[in-house]
Order: sequence, then C-alpha cells, then structure tokens
Amino acid sequence: MGSTAPSPARIRLDALNRCGEHLAAGYMSRPDATPVIRFAAAVAEHLAHVDLPAYGAEALYPCGPSLYLSGAVAEFHYSAGITYNEAALQAKLAAADEETRAALLAVREALADYPRFGGYTHSIPNYRRIITEGLDSYSERIDRTLEIAQRRGEQDRVDFGHAMHTVLAAIRALHGRVLAYLASAPVQGPEQQQTLERLIEALAQVPFSPARSFYEGLVAINFILYVDGPDDLGRFDQDLWPLYRADIASGALAREQALEWVRQVWENIDVTGAWNVALGGLLQDGNSAINDLTHVCVEAGTGRRRPNLALRLHRGAPDSIWDRTLDSIAAGGGLPALYNEEAYIGAIREAHLGVAEVDLPDFAFGGCTELMIHGKSNCGSLEGDINLPQVLVQSLHEHLPAAESFEGFVAAYKGDLVAHIRRLTQEWNRNQEGKSRFQPQVLRSLLIDDCIDNGREYNAGGARYNWCVVNVMGLANVIDSLAAVKRVVFESGAATSEELLAALQADFVGHEALRRRLEACPRFGNAEPEADELARDISGFVFGELREHAPWRGGRYLPACLMFTTYAYFGKPVDATPDGRRAREPIADSAGAMQGRDTSGPTALLQSVACIKHHLAPGTLVVNARFAKTMLTSEDTRRKLRDLIETYFQLGGMQLQINVVDQAVLRDAMEHPEQHGDLVIRVGGYSEYWTRLDDDLRRSILERVEHE
Repeated sequence: MGSTAPSPARIRLDALNRCGEHLAAGYMSRPDATPVIRFAAAVAEHLAHVDLPAYGAEALYPCGPSLYLSGAVAEFHYSAGITYNEAALQAKLAAADEETRAALLAVREALADYPRFGGYTHSIPNYRRIITEGLDSYSERIDRTLEIAQRRGEQDRVDFGHAMHTVLAAIRALHGRVLAYLASAPVQGPEQQQTLERLIEALAQVPFSPARSFYEGLVAINFILYVDGPDDLGRFDQDLWPLYRADIASGALAREQALEWVRQVWENIDVTGAWNVALGGLLQDGNSAINDLTHVCVEAGTGRRRPNLALRLHRGAPDSIWDRTLDSIAAGGGLPALYNEEAYIGAIREAHLGVAEVDLPDFAFGGCTELMIHGKSNCGSLEGDINLPQVLVQSLHEHLPAAESFEGFVAAYKGDLVAHIRRLTQEWNRNQEGKSRFQPQVLRSLLIDDCIDNGREYNAGGARYNWCVVNVMGLANVIDSLAAVKRVVFESGAATSEELLAALQADFVGHEALRRRLEACPRFGNAEPEADELARDISGFVFGELREHAPWRGGRYLPACLMFTTYAYFGKPVDATPDGRRAREPIADSAGAMQGRDTSGPTALLQSVACIKHHLAPGTLVVNARFAKTMLTSEDTRRKLRDLIETYFQLGGMQLQINVVDQAVLRDAMEHPEQHGDLVIRVGGYSEYWTRLDDDLRRSILERVEHE
C-alpha cells in the first residue's frame, strides 16, 4: 500500500500556519508558479486562517483592527503587496522548534531579497458594482476572460484568470467563516440578539448578491473594506443613496439609525487606518449630487480623525450643506476638507487623461487627497516626491556666484529642475515596470475595473485609468527664497552671492543680521506682488514640466502638494535656505504659506495661493488655514467665512482645509499633551491626534497664523 504520510513540504506549510505565518504558507505552497499565482495563494491562505475579531454586538462585522496587521514575517499590504520583516523572523526563530525553524528559514530565502520597488498606491475598489451586482457576477466575468485567453494561448492571462478565481474563492471562504462564527457568537438580551440576527441575515445576502437595503449596502461595503486592506471608500454617499432614499421613503429606515450605522463605518475606517471618503459634487446631468446622506456623512464625521472627508462643493451648493459643514469644522478636527467641483472637472479635462464623460463625475480621492476615479484607477499616490528646496540649495552653490542677473539664476535653477524631474520620472517608470513583473496586486485586480475584463493585472496596467500623482514639496520656501535672493543680492546689493552662501553654509550662525534682512523680504501668503509673481512662474514651470512625462502604465504625472505629517521629515535633508529657514527645520506643510508667514490676513493668504497654477496640479494642492473660533460663532462671521471660501474657489483655488483650535489650547497641549488625548488637528492631507505628532510637527502647527 502507498504511504499516506504528509510530504516534507506539507509539514513545513503546516508549521508556518501554526506560528501565524499564513501569508507565507500560501506563498510557499506554489514555489514554481508565476508571481500572480503565488500572491493569490498567499492571500487565500491568509484569509482562510487569520483570526477573526471578537464580535461585541456591533451592527457591522468585521470590526476592529485590519485583518492584515499580524506582526508576521510576511504581511500583506494594499500598496506593497507582500512585505518581509526580518525582526519578526528573528523573534520567531528564538522560540521555534526544528521543523518551524526550517520553515521560517525557507521563507527568508524566498522573500528577504525579493525584488521591491518604490512608490505608493492608494486605490478605491468599485464598491458601487459590488453592492449593485454582487461578487457572484465576478465569477462569470473571470470565466469569459479565461475562455478568451485559453483560446488565444495567452498564458499570462490564463494565470491571471486562475489567480482571480483563487482570490474570489478566498473571499467566499472568509465570508463562510464569518457567518459560522456569528452563528455561535455570544450576545446578551433581546436587543443584541436582534442586532446579530439582522447582521447574519444581511451577510447571507451580501457581498455575493446585490444589496436590497441601505443596511445591506453598508454591510457589504464594510466587509469589502476589511478584505481590501483597507484603504478608501470613494463616493460613499452616491453609492448608497438609492438604497437610503428608498428605505427612508418606505419607512424601513430612520435617519438617526442611518447616522448611527455610518458612525460605525467611520469608526472602522479610523481603527483600521483606512483613509478617504468623497462626498457631494455633481451628477452627470449637471444637477447637484448633494443629498441627505451627504449631510449624514458629514455629521457622522464631526470631531473625528478619520475618514478624510472630501466634500466636493459646486456653485450654488445648498445652504444646508454649508451650515452642516461649518458646524463640523467649528467642532475641530478639520473635517470636511473642501473641494472646488467645477475647477476639478475643468482640470481633469484639460489634463487629457482620457477620462470618459460618463466617469468624470466619479472623481474621488485616495489616501490624503490624491485624485483618482472611483473604482477604476491605479493612480500612483504618491508615486514619488520632488523636494524643491533641496534642489534650490544645490543650484545656489553651483550657479549663484556666476549668475549675472536674477533672471539668469532662475533659468539655471529651472534647468536643474528639468534634469532632476527627468531622472525621477525615469526611476519611477522603472519602479512601475518592476511592480508589473514582481509585485502583483491580486485583490485590487479583482475589485477594480477593468482588470478582470482586460485579463491584465492591476500593476501591469489593467485598471481603466493609470496616471500617477507626485508630491511637489516646499513651494513656499522656494518662492520666499527666490524673493530674498532677488531683493538682497541682485537689487539692493546688501549681500554678495559669496556672503549669502557663507551664511547658508554656517546655518546663519554669526550671520543674524543678514538672516533678519532676508526675513524682511516679500513673503508668499501676503498678496505681495513680487512673491505672487514668483508663485505663478515657478509653479507653472514645475507643474508643466512634470506633466510632460508619461508614466510606464500610461496617463500623466499629476502634480500635487499634500505633505500630511511628512513636511518635518522632508526638511531634515535640506540645508539652510535664503528664506531664513535653518538647516533641517520643517519645510512648508502644504501649498500655502510657510507656517507663520501669512501675517496679512486670510484674504491676502488666499489671494496669494490662488496665484499658483492650480489647474495644472489636479493631484491636489492642499491648503491649510487656521481660523479663530469667533469666525464660526455668529451668522455674520460664518457668512463672511463662506464668502471668503467661495471667492477663493472663484479665483481658481481647488482645495481648502480649515483648523479651528484656540491658540491657548494648542499652547497647553504643547506643555501637557497627555491631557489632550482627544485633540484632533488637520495636519497636511489628513487629520491626526495631537498625541501622535512629534514635537517638530506640534511646533509647526503652533506657528500657523490664526486668522480672524
């Protein structure tokens, strides 16, 4: 008789699962397969074994932290694919038996030197398709793609189709595990029992069949949010509006119940570290998309850290949404951020991104606020960074001594930027090509159009839209620095080129008089013509040059400026700059003025910011503003603030986010952070708890001018 003993390979996979390395076990189970097959097997094994979170009578499940945060040697990440953690491996080796040790060392051999590539990618699954069609329909689409690929002998597409079936089956298996767990979940009392029964009934329907009610739609979206990674929800209010409207009209749903459920979705987004939700805007016929569910979503987000609520405001937006929005902003936390609907639509069209008119209303945002089309995009976000002050420092030392005029120096700096951008885009394109070969994203390929129908993996260009968003950093520092060089070196002659460079090299030590003179020069953010003209020139040049380059996957490179909490980090490698900024200090936190320099009032600030070529940078130019609470305490001041925002949008501004926090509160939070655990601050592209910010970021926020 033949032996029934398990093979050594099977024993090793069992050992990996026993020590919590489910992703690695799946990956190692297909050693000779293509990357897309191996990654699909990895995700499937993980979803088959990952511990399910405890159920505590919540209306939605899963809940709690992400299903992928396990502290394992091999972990899944929605952008990086499979990551490898040597420290985790060393910790597990220390407690491993011989069999487990051999299995872990095999994982190291397979993954430690696995090719990895830079760039980041937020995305939005096509939640609308999931709740209207159900995932069962995806199987038919995969079969059609497989049949065509097999008939043509296209093995890559055949492998891709099999991988999609593997992932879809894995989601089904997880779904079955969830239902089995909930069937025996302990609850207390009839109310909790009713909540559980309603949840089980909904999960028996979704996400594999279409949602029949608002609640089922929420359950489906929440389930896929956890499967996905999680990341972004896109046009949440538009996806669910038909179900919400029908249930409200029939009396099956009360608004307060909907508000409670949406709050739980927002809580799950926060606790999992997910990101963005886009609200409002226009419909394809040009009518307003702002509805009662939009109001519910804004109300549910009041005072929260996450999700990033991106409210698309069009001309003539209802007074009611303005009132709800200003109420939310007044509560602190900086939500929602405000977006100029018409300007975005115009900028998308002008960028020639190939967006079909039927898809145009579905522009939304990933991560902090990177532009993409809901459910149909692989838009590198962020694909990379351009540190403008860092390039400026190099240009100063190379070109300033020989420059015969300010215009000549600016031309030399622009030449350096051209070369720098060319090198960066070539590097980013190599990264994209490498990801297509080694770093498949099997979940994104399943959930984002048109990967299944194209028979092409997400990172290989399978999504319908494939542009890339690039972070252009430190624009205000460059504007202020160039204004200072022009005034002090070329106009007044108060310092020679050599004297300025010596002061910069000394980090202004021993050159305080010159530093004060530099700081007295025109500053961006104060409606000063010299600085504003430089803003037009430099922003237009950099944005235009970047858009001349095409990503490997297709589309364009779209400029953005969304520094979230990284503006302190990206200041570390930058030496002293002619704006008076010392070496290693933070750079500007956004596309607005450098922190503390917009001293002429909010109107002047926004006039200056409107000089930037916003329409060339639909990746999103984040603009931070701080207003005193008195601006939101009366009808008169609220009307003035609204007028200011609307005027800024009429001037071409595309995004604005507002913090309303008393300066006294911030000073106390600086001294006693432990007493302000619930303080939420809008930092760059998103809101964050004060206690999670480092001291450099806290100081820079304290330096922001509070406008009245």
